[in-house]
Amino acid sequence: MKKILPFLLVGALVMGCSEKALDAQNVNELTTDNYYKTEEDALKAVNAAYATLASPDLYSQIIHLTQELMSDETDATVSTSPSLIAMREAEADASNEVFNFLWSGCYQGVYRANLAITRIPGVPMNEAKKSRLLGEAYFLRAMYYFILVTNFGDVPLILKVVDVSNPAEKQPARSPVASVYAAILKDFEEAEKRLPVSYGDDDIGRVTHGAAKGFRAKALLYRANLTNSQADYTASAKLFKEIIDSNVYDLVANYRDNHTNTNENNRESLFEVQFSTTVNPGASCDECGTGGLRPLEMGVRGRAYNNVIPSEWYVKQFEPGDERLLASVFGPQGSRFDGLEYYKILEYKAWSDILPVDYAVRKYQKDAGNEFDWTTGSDVNIRLLRFADVLLMYAEAINSAQGPTADAYAAVNRVRARAGLDPLPTGLSKTGFMDWLMHERVVELGLEGHRWRDLVRWKKAYMELTSKGRPFDEKKHYLFPIPAKERQLNPNLTQNPGW
Repeated sequence: MKKILPFLLVGALVMGCSEKALDAQNVNELTTDNYYKTEEDALKAVNAAYATLASPDLYSQIIHLTQELMSDETDATVSTSPSLIAMREAEADASNEVFNFLWSGCYQGVYRANLAITRIPGVPMNEAKKSRLLGEAYFLRAMYYFILVTNFGDVPLILKVVDVSNPAEKQPARSPVASVYAAILKDFEEAEKRLPVSYGDDDIGRVTHGAAKGFRAKALLYRANLTNSQADYTASAKLFKEIIDSNVYDLVANYRDNHTNTNENNRESLFEVQFSTTVNPGASCDECGTGGLRPLEMGVRGRAYNNVIPSEWYVKQFEPGDERLLASVFGPQGSRFDGLEYYKILEYKAWSDILPVDYAVRKYQKDAGNEFDWTTGSDVNIRLLRFADVLLMYAEAINSAQGPTADAYAAVNRVRARAGLDPLPTGLSKTGFMDWLMHERVVELGLEGHRWRDLVRWKKAYMELTSKGRPFDEKKHYLFPIPAKERQLNPNLTQNPGW
């Protein structure tokens, strides 16, 4: 799929018609009304909706900074920007640009998905491919809303192309979380009906039936965390079990293969954001290309900005012998970077000289020197849903509904076995099993953007962050604020409590 993402819709489609078009239509001008005429147009429309995922506002850059820096798996450094420090230290207000980037990136994706969903049905083309492209667009719209609802709570629910001449559509009010989740689940289910199990070479990386089912199950689990719905826990577990029993997915033998560019879209991966170094990403342009910027933000000191580093607490969570530690972090003895023992990269004399502040993120980083180039970005895909996560969420859903069954144990132990660890202790209570599961999510999925959302949905953020000296207001900080800039543009947007 890395071949398809550079082919984006031209800017005219995003901006719509100019005012001059009200007086005389230029037949050579592309607009949202006259563009969607061919199968190629339909394909480009969906590709544009994918491309927003890879923009700096989302998985190229900002979403990693918001989710990682808010968690306890990381620390900030002296090079971290003031806006990110303010967010992390609970000193930010609604004018902080970070919140606005995340919000606007998601709504750009919603807009593009809505364009595809609205216009593609009228395109004369192969009906099977039309249905598949619509399934991809439904999935992407659900993805953008899933990011929105988990970060901001109540948000405007826009399910069609907005008529800007209609004030009610141009300035919508926020919809309740329950309504947003209902729309998300409906879109994921619609996508699941339309999408194939797999693709041929040219389309590998596009969303599949299994990815749609996996994210529908994840959304059900997250909603169950909010409402304590036993029905949602049970439904979530059922969907995860279907994925497991399908035998389409499995754990790859080498854990490190989940975070490099050498074995992308592998059997463990249900969905990845595709990145490429064939085009120029630009420093602040989400239309210029598809290279990722995360390695610049989270790379090795002296080779990148080094704005986000693993926390000492995170490193200490790994049990002795856990093979995932060196695959996740540069710093512990045995780490190598650029062909050298890591302590030599920092110009130290011995491993004993390394301190926790010297550690760096290895996940999604290449090991061979400074891979980052502003003219290309990084070509390492970001894995949004792995089979290991499916196994752990399945165990969580079962435990929440029934307690620690044999199937729940088997799922977690399957993940631990790959890491070279012994099975979980037997005879655990429901609470004890959940404690182990929370630990396993840290060491398996750490630094991949899951921990902050886990702390929020489990309502553990206050306890975990304040115990580590981080400020956190339970009445306020479980949600990000509605960006001040958006509220200035739309007076119908209310603010989250405390902000």
